[in-house]
Amino acid sequence: MPISSTRWQADPWKNELAVQAERAVAHGREVVDEDFRGSHSPLDMLERAIVIGGFCIRRLIEKKLVTDAFAKSKRAVLSFPARTGEAFRPPFRSSSGGTAYGNYDFDAPAILEMTAEDLANELIHSSQLMVLDGEEFAGDGFLIASDRHLKKRVLHMSFDEFTAFTASVLDDQVYLTRDQWDPETGKISHERLGPEHFRAKLVT
Repeated sequence: MPISSTRWQADPWKNELAVQAERAVAHGREVVDEDFRGSHSPLDMLERAIVIGGFCIRRLIEKKLVTDAFAKSKRAVLSFPARTGEAFRPPFRSSSGGTAYGNYDFDAPAILEMTAEDLANELIHSSQLMVLDGEEFAGDGFLIASDRHLKKRVLHMSFDEFTAFTASVLDDQVYLTRDQWDPETGKISHERLGPEHFRAKLVT
């Protein structure tokens, strides 16, 4: 049997991302709905949607299925610093929240500039996931921290921001794919261009 292969395609991952983005919002509403009755745990399903969505985004980036401009772009993300010294108590491995009010300083918000891949990795490796509803220090949404950074800071995203983030991935379109092998160095270079590249050429 011959070895089969194909060119990486964006559609399978974008289709899955669109599904998980909708599920994340729906399960987020269920978490804060006191009248919710169902056979599933909304917070568990929210975790699943966020993590799978993050993986879809990272896969698209790793396989060069997004434009170079998108891969390099950054977005502003609200964060809160972790408390230092004995004030920080490491959360139990079995808990998605730990002692959040003791571990993080919610009076010291800061804006981080993060690439899509960095943010996707935070979602994938989330060791802390807490839903906010009616808090004064930040809008409704969720707090998330990866196991790599939970001792440094926690991130906040509203569900509108999460939807906008996933939409930016879904809306990104690669119009030109160019791969090249340099026989002298043995290295592969790549280029992924979107419609704005061609619009700019038309203007000039």
